[in-house]
Amino acid sequence: MEYLPGGNLKRLLMNKRIVLSPKLRLRLSSEIANGVSFLHNFSKANRLIHNDLKPDNILLTEDLHCKIADFGAAKLIEYTTSSLTQAEPPVNQMTLTYAAPERLSGKSSPNKEHDTYSFGVIIHSILSRENPDLAFVSLKMYLNEIKQGERPGTKAIDDLKRTHAAEPNNLAIIEHLASVMCRCWDHNPRRRPKMLDIRNDLAELLNQQSNEEIAHCVGAALANMQLYLPMERQHRCIPLERFNTSTETFTGGTVDVAVLGTDSQIERMILKKL
Repeated sequence: MEYLPGGNLKRLLMNKRIVLSPKLRLRLSSEIANGVSFLHNFSKANRLIHNDLKPDNILLTEDLHCKIADFGAAKLIEYTTSSLTQAEPPVNQMTLTYAAPERLSGKSSPNKEHDTYSFGVIIHSILSRENPDLAFVSLKMYLNEIKQGERPGTKAIDDLKRTHAAEPNNLAIIEHLASVMCRCWDHNPRRRPKMLDIRNDLAELLNQQSNEEIAHCVGAALANMQLYLPMERQHRCIPLERFNTSTETFTGGTVDVAVLGTDSQIERMILKKL
């Protein structure tokens, strides 16, 4: 599996000391839409439903490009199958705060409209940098309200708009993403847009932005990440093929103290575990 040193999207969004410009938020959203669109349209006869889209499952490269991961709940569905009338699978196959209201009500099986809804909530997280249920007293209340047609609070997004009110282009990006968000989490799954159309829409807006400015935004975010969110180093992954089981030692290379610790007893326990 490809090594992705940027961590996941949730880890990036929840650390608000890391500056994320509207242009970078647009690129993140556009790339996620591109990935979901690929899943929904990879075959003429079938579509792949991710079934558990959330920031935790969006991994980042070292220069903050997005990669969709964790397909443990994914479903392969024929285009001819009417999935909206089938029984819902067990609740543990979905993340409740990113699940569509019809899924929470147990009225439909996994389908592309569910992914679209989850994508809308992901955009909410990208804009607000908050968990969807933050404005609610409890998760139970949040889920009940979602099933009734309510959606995550937008106060943080309104604050973001005011922050960029004097910057027409940045404000336009925020408002556009907010509009896509609302379209994607429509209560009626049949009114939600196709992810292919969302992909094309966001890609067009992204292409209107300056590549140099986006690169600058990425650089600024990465500089913050090095200060506040240290990335894991590849060399800290222990090469098991170098471990000698008879002597309980590594036959080559160095062992990072941050991985094994300084206590010799703990080190021996870890080596035996490996």
